[in-house]
Amino acid sequence: MSNKERLENYLLKERTFLLDDINNGKTIMISGAWGAGKTHFWKEEIAKEQKKVQKDGKEVNKYTAEEYNEGLHSKLKGKEKACVYVSLYGKTSIEAIELDVYMKAYQNIVGDADLVSKTCSVFTNVGKNLGNMAHKGAGGAFSWIENLVDKDKFDKAGKYLENGGVVCFDDFERKSKEIDLNDLFGFISQLALEYRCKVIIILNSDVFKGKEAEIFKNVKEKTVNKFLYFEPTIEELFNSIAKDEKYSILYDYKSDILKAIEETEELNARIYIQVLDNCLEWLIVKASLDAKIVRVLVLGTFNFVLNHMVLDYQEIDFKEFRIRNSGFASNDTSTHGILQYNIVEFYSSIFKGYNKIAAKTNIAYRQKVSRQSEGNFLKSLKLKVTKVNTDKNSIISEKNQEEHLYWINENEQKLKALWKYGYRLYYVADVDEETYNEIAQFIKSGILI
Repeated sequence: MSNKERLENYLLKERTFLLDDINNGKTIMISGAWGAGKTHFWKEEIAKEQKKVQKDGKEVNKYTAEEYNEGLHSKLKGKEKACVYVSLYGKTSIEAIELDVYMKAYQNIVGDADLVSKTCSVFTNVGKNLGNMAHKGAGGAFSWIENLVDKDKFDKAGKYLENGGVVCFDDFERKSKEIDLNDLFGFISQLALEYRCKVIIILNSDVFKGKEAEIFKNVKEKTVNKFLYFEPTIEELFNSIAKDEKYSILYDYKSDILKAIEETEELNARIYIQVLDNCLEWLIVKASLDAKIVRVLVLGTFNFVLNHMVLDYQEIDFKEFRIRNSGFASNDTSTHGILQYNIVEFYSSIFKGYNKIAAKTNIAYRQKVSRQSEGNFLKSLKLKVTKVNTDKNSIISEKNQEEHLYWINENEQKLKALWKYGYRLYYVADVDEETYNEIAQFIKSGILI
């Protein structure tokens, strides 16, 4: 059983941590690598709040009745308990967060979007210097909010949270610096304990820096009752995203897309979405797609997003070649140009025996090349620069060595990208030059005509 499956079973399907009243008042933290899809996991695999989406020009439910009934939102709504998701993005005070929790708790069960939007607008104008959470009375209220919203609706919001409601806080890395971390975790702790609701915190321990990192280290021990780690496989994360209805026309190409993503060894939900969107747009505009184009679209998108560069189309010649994106130019006769070309010579010598055709057609050969990581490649490159001859004399003068090493360090990111995507994955030669350039321009500009 995978990590993702274990979490699903623990939280909702078998152990039902989120539904068991014995866990009321507890706070749990779900952490994982940046981009691993923690938010997507919570929203799409656990909560499943029903929403309207556009399909074939019509407004339809996002989830089928069966899918919705499997989710936490449906199960809690049946008990008249709220399942609230709160993003800290854009929040500048604890009061703004308090208000969001209450308004969403009410909307979650009753569905009064007008109340929510109007009250939030009022709050924005009132300002942030209102009182903090007061001790919860019989009505279940934060005293200051009672002056802003209808008392009956406010009381209901409290009841929807009390004894079994669930509140999920996300986007901690995007919270305003105006919000004190001690105050934030104090509010979260008080919310869980006073309302005996369950609180979910989605974040990574390394999201905070400097003073906040030290504060977090102290407050999490007092606030968090349980720590869970989310670590899906590439295939699990991809499938959870690709099952979205809007990608249904990509069904015949999903295995090719996944295969190319697995080549990158990257676990990043946001880039997966961008990859799928690019493939979808290409298919709609061009009315055709094949495995080779898919591979160029996928690997090109990853390279552009992660390294901010698009490789030129080239049949790489190890004796003499130009790589404009990395600043190499064999026809540059300036001192700096000659220096760069010398580095290219050292660089290319590392690939002696590398057979491009074999790498593209022989999986075993490609895997052998793949074992040479970007870090090992740079290490090998630097060793070439500082290499000595049989007499133990440096082949390159000490002064030139310093210049070479400086240039390598300055261009480290580009060299790593060139190694991984230009040689190891070598996607530039999967299609003809005209098609490749069109794909590259689309990835770079975002425009496809």
